[in-house]
Amino acid sequence: MSRRPNIRVRRRDILASLGGAAVWPATGCDRTPPRRRLGVLLVYGETHPDVPVIVDTLKDSLGKLGWIWGQNLTVDLRHGDGDSEKMRRQADELVATSPDVVFAQGVVGTTALQQATTTIPVVFIQVQDPVGGGLVTSLARPGGNLTGFTNFDYTFVGKWLQLLKELSPGITRACALINPDYRARFAGYAAELARIGRELNIRAEASGVHDVAEIERAISTLADEPHGGLIVLPDAVTGVYSRQIIDLAARHRLPAVYAYAAQVRLGGLAAYTTDVARDVQQAAGYIDRILRGAAVGDLPVQACERFLTLINLKTAAELGLTISPSLLAKADELIE
Repeated sequence: MSRRPNIRVRRRDILASLGGAAVWPATGCDRTPPRRRLGVLLVYGETHPDVPVIVDTLKDSLGKLGWIWGQNLTVDLRHGDGDSEKMRRQADELVATSPDVVFAQGVVGTTALQQATTTIPVVFIQVQDPVGGGLVTSLARPGGNLTGFTNFDYTFVGKWLQLLKELSPGITRACALINPDYRARFAGYAAELARIGRELNIRAEASGVHDVAEIERAISTLADEPHGGLIVLPDAVTGVYSRQIIDLAARHRLPAVYAYAAQVRLGGLAAYTTDVARDVQQAAGYIDRILRGAAVGDLPVQACERFLTLINLKTAAELGLTISPSLLAKADELIE
């Protein structure tokens, strides 16, 4: 079993001024690099447990590459709180600071920056279907000013449904929560839910949600009939309202599979997911290359290569679920 230490959440809107000696890595260049500016747009609020992981990993990874926050790198950080309108305003604010590059989280944050600028380089993480969503023209040669790292494609619905079935074999219905406003993404997940659901004898549908009231209605409707299960798809809305979703699933005694590890550590049942810190480390490498002169449109969009299964044993026990030995054996992290 692996455990992560608790990490204190930082204050909002950090204009980083953290210490440390500016050291340029051994690349054959002895001079100190010029001061540059990085914008950061996160979809989560500052109290979300993934925020310190993202911020600290980005700071540490860039520091190892010679970019020291508060010395040769000025950093402007914004938290979107899952609010697309707020993120559009914040994207405009970041663009107005004339950053050399912007780091963006998620489809919502990346779309806001795409609308705000066509020239400033943007490196994204945790984006699904960037081609279908109109963010890049191709994965190999993105063109334009956006590139980055995807975490899931629509076929991951099969992984989440299969995990749900393994956790609760009696499942015959599944509701998947996601913001419906990004139509290509919603349609892609809905199609896979229907297709793979048929293969597993599960009636699986996507339910569009924007806020706590809609989330509560969707979960209450699912719980009105027996043998239901919940899938919490990757999205700014489901991420920001993780705590409420987890509490509602527990109240209605619904097994639920999540897209992110933090949700399982908060009390969710299980997740099949990526390593957020690894996602950020890869993005830092692209930010470094752009700051050194690489053209953003020439950097291919890359997919994550390593995935993790997490199971919260305490939540499973509270739901009366018995986890099979085979599922326990393949879990990367068991939370008690």
